[in-house]
Amino acid sequence: MTKELLKEEANAKFEGAARKVMSTHFGVPLVKGKAQGILKEFDMISADGKIVGDAKYFTMVRGVSIPPAKFSTIAEHVWLLEKTSANCKFLIFGNDRRVPREWLRKYGHLVKDVIFYFLDEQKQTLEKLT
Repeated sequence: MTKELLKEEANAKFEGAARKVMSTHFGVPLVKGKAQGILKEFDMISADGKIVGDAKYFTMVRGVSIPPAKFSTIAEHVWLLEKTSANCKFLIFGNDRRVPREWLRKYGHLVKDVIFYFLDEQKQTLEKLT
């Protein structure tokens, strides 16, 4: 299996785990879907559209450096989430806690109402990042 296929498989596995954890966390089923007025398909949305989120499975570049392309992707998703009319908007991260923490350190002051979470799959713990 190629490195790219392994990466896609890991992303899909994390997305499924994140959907299950966040469905439990919010007490409602979350499925893939679109928020009203937004063409992007989000990884998780409640049937009433009041909860919407995306899952990101990122790591630092070569395990140590800040990933500028991934930071741009995070900014894009924050922007799209903020354009929804959902009451609860979130991003859930896996793999490397440093990525969302560093993003929040640099750009967190620009975020209006998107909550960042980190899911530690091995420990099965959900952490709200600030």
